[in-house]
Amino acid sequence: MTVIRRLALYVALPLALAVVAGYGWYRLSDTGKRWRYEDKLATYCQGLIPPEESALFTGYDTDEGLPKDVHHGGSDGYEFCVVGNKTLTIALIPESARDDDGARGVFDELRSSRTGTLPMSLGGGWHGYTDLDSTAVVLSCGNKDASVVVHTAGRGRAVAGRTTAELAAATAVRAAEHWNCEAEPGGRIPPTPAEPEEESPFEAKGTCAGIPVRDMDIVHWIKETPTADSSVMESCVLGETKARAEELFQVRAYFGPFAQAWYPGDEPGRDAGRHGSDYLWATAECPGTSARAVFTISSTVYVHEDVDDFARAALKGFAERSAGQRGCTDLKLPG
Repeated sequence: MTVIRRLALYVALPLALAVVAGYGWYRLSDTGKRWRYEDKLATYCQGLIPPEESALFTGYDTDEGLPKDVHHGGSDGYEFCVVGNKTLTIALIPESARDDDGARGVFDELRSSRTGTLPMSLGGGWHGYTDLDSTAVVLSCGNKDASVVVHTAGRGRAVAGRTTAELAAATAVRAAEHWNCEAEPGGRIPPTPAEPEEESPFEAKGTCAGIPVRDMDIVHWIKETPTADSSVMESCVLGETKARAEELFQVRAYFGPFAQAWYPGDEPGRDAGRHGSDYLWATAECPGTSARAVFTISSTVYVHEDVDDFARAALKGFAERSAGQRGCTDLKLPG
């Protein structure tokens, strides 16, 4: 009996030491740190966060790097997750969905606060945008009337650059697989373009092209980006220079799920209209989606004269250029 006990001790002691050593390696080694990180990502945010692209923002930290994972809205809801200094909203959005102005939902997350930087195309064959604060990737499903959308926003002063776009793109691919969305991903995302600068209003060749500014003396400069069919948002800014540079008009276009987010929810059955004295909107039917594109123009507090005729002409020129480039038809303008 004593011999058996000694044999058991000789077997159990090395096994215990091996377990302790293995646990120490799992807790302390770089490889173990990555394994723990991947173990948490298997269930964090429905398993939609890619390990490689997210690690650039978390440093493989499973506590501070992955602190919040929330599902909103039941079976048709969306995921809201924190990855390092980024928040991610991940959703499968049917083309028929609209904001009901009730409880906070996914469209409220897509309507991120605007920054001083215009939305720019991601490039690389990806549909989406970046404005150096928020970034979005959209994958249209070929087998259903819906799109996978991944929207990121910065926490604190985080800047959205190429690595943020790569995180959003890789997350969108995983989400498409998760929701059985047959979509065509893009390729390598190029470096983020430089922030647009003020230019002469008479040299518009991008998103401001088509807006008649020659007879509008108060417009001294424009800000625009190159046009791209892959961008889900376009913007043009018209401004003045007096004591300092100020924005006068903001003209925008929204496509796909972002058009769904910005479609005026209190205007059922209307495809164009006006809100107050400083906001006009139009819509158009675009190929490949039942969600009508939305075009808007708004004037700022720095406009001190009647500009209704110019606002209508500017919205018309902007919308005709943008819709025409994408093959959109049935453009409806405010009466």
